[in-house]
Amino acid sequence: MMSGRKYNAPIIALLLLSFRVFAFVSDSSCHRRRTYTSLHLFENEVVTTTPMQLLSTEKRNEIETLVRQRSEARWDGDYERADELRDVIDQICVTISLNQLQSAIDLENDLEYKIVTTDLPRSQGGGSTWELQPINNPLFNNANSEDNVLQLAHAALGMVVSTSERGVDVNEEDLDRLVSRIEARLQTLQQRKAMGTFFPGTAAAGELHGRKAADAAFWLSLAGVNARDNFIYDELAQVAGEELLRFGSNKSCRAKDVLHIVERFAMAGVTGSSVHQLYNVAADCLEVKMMNNTSDSVDDSDDDSIDYNNIIKSLRGDVTFGLHSDRSLLGLWRFSTRQRKQRVFFENAAKHFDGRYGKEETTLHSINDDKSDKYEWSKLFKDPTRPLVVDVGSGMGVSLLGLATAASEATHEEEIQIDWNECNFIGVDLSRLGIRFVRGVSKRWELDNLKFVVDPAEECIERLSSYPGPIKLAMIQFPTPYRYTEDREDIEASVAQGYNAQLPEDSESGCFMVTEKLLHLIQEVLSRKEDGKLLVQSNCEDVAVRMKNIAENRAGFKSVEFTNSVTSLDAVTQRAQRWVANGGDRAIGKSFSSLPLLPMVGRTETEVACSLDGKPVHRCLFVPRD
Repeated sequence: MMSGRKYNAPIIALLLLSFRVFAFVSDSSCHRRRTYTSLHLFENEVVTTTPMQLLSTEKRNEIETLVRQRSEARWDGDYERADELRDVIDQICVTISLNQLQSAIDLENDLEYKIVTTDLPRSQGGGSTWELQPINNPLFNNANSEDNVLQLAHAALGMVVSTSERGVDVNEEDLDRLVSRIEARLQTLQQRKAMGTFFPGTAAAGELHGRKAADAAFWLSLAGVNARDNFIYDELAQVAGEELLRFGSNKSCRAKDVLHIVERFAMAGVTGSSVHQLYNVAADCLEVKMMNNTSDSVDDSDDDSIDYNNIIKSLRGDVTFGLHSDRSLLGLWRFSTRQRKQRVFFENAAKHFDGRYGKEETTLHSINDDKSDKYEWSKLFKDPTRPLVVDVGSGMGVSLLGLATAASEATHEEEIQIDWNECNFIGVDLSRLGIRFVRGVSKRWELDNLKFVVDPAEECIERLSSYPGPIKLAMIQFPTPYRYTEDREDIEASVAQGYNAQLPEDSESGCFMVTEKLLHLIQEVLSRKEDGKLLVQSNCEDVAVRMKNIAENRAGFKSVEFTNSVTSLDAVTQRAQRWVANGGDRAIGKSFSSLPLLPMVGRTETEVACSLDGKPVHRCLFVPRD
């Protein structure tokens, strides 16, 4: 009896997690794809009956009798008779008809099993046990041994990287073939799981263990894969949830490991019931680790700012954890700014695709240079007369993704008062990979008022003059800064050592995106439209000051003055310290806002990284001069 017994908090949490196992498996089946029919979906058809349960009483008695007779012969030392009986047992083939399973799983052949006996030593009482072992396994026989979900996802990303580097558009038919193979592979893995009681050892065998499902989802999202009916992303989220149920409460799994899994799905922009179930399981795992509170289970040595309690609360919320959560945006920022590591990763993905798939399957497509088709507003938007918000140099597009889904929430300042629900949005960038990522997410989120184009910034702005509706806001957010150096020798030494080699050489070389011409073009477009404003943000003080000076002195803008302006500023970065030491103008005064000017969901990954790291963001707002 258990009455009167006291249980400590970790045990209670483990009991709750055990309950979650049942809830995740049973509840997730209620939210599956109901219109996707090109695959045999059967996650609701997990076979719980075992082969032993389907044996007839007559066959079971026959086998039991033979095994018992053999055990007796061995006990009596009559090994010749025991060997004869073993030969008889070895000849038995048990056939189970698929009709007995009453399952929707599509297998062509009946299932065949042999009898495997295990002899017990005399110290354990002697005798023998027996079990059924499959002879034929159609799940393995029908599988393509070359296909692996993680490798295929890596190849899909490699295809996009490879074609982008060659200046061509990816062949969508080739990409679709890879995606179809991923879908088929996930179907095979689901079949193995569903038939696990009939075919021991047919699970994923490590293919999607740990955070591999999360990595696959993120790589596919980077490649812009807009999987049909979200089948792939839902399946990967379910696999990740099952993996957390398997190992998430183990001591060997750190809290940070759990966090990395859910962050990857959030960074991929995955939504829906499967990923919310994953978040709930992750919250349970984190709660267990917080209650145990051991150094092994909670290892945040790399980031001591992790507030797991708030993360658990957000994971349990309906919509609070996702792409625009702090941790997810920080993850995107880290991924996009680790230039050397990212470059090696992309190079390996491209080599993987080119070496294994590209030479045989890929057809190169030329860039579409038809600007008139690219900016045919009536085809881009359902209602091209709605106000337009433009993000120049949109990067991975998370700011516009947030604004396009934002409610009409108030901002800190009255200077930007926009009903985001009534707007169209367009982002422009030269990064094909960034544009593919955000296009894929926006399609999965069904945002028909949000579009992205691959184009030079100046060419895009020139085309905005033909937009039928008003242009309410143009944004230049955290443009890639030029190298801050005092002289040519400093530049050459910096590049030779690999520092900032990916940055534009200097502010006047023409490689820095924000030129006088660009700002002048934006001014011309906004001046022809009503109430248009330009928002400029940078995390580099000298870059912000330079953009402000060009906008005011040479591009026909005037600054908006803020009540909550910047009155003092610490030079917390090495670049800012050098700027101040050389007598550079400070980003201080009424022209610089001390508070964010966009809703929280409109923050970029760079802005979130600065906020979490205690670094300033320099913000200015401009209107065309009268």
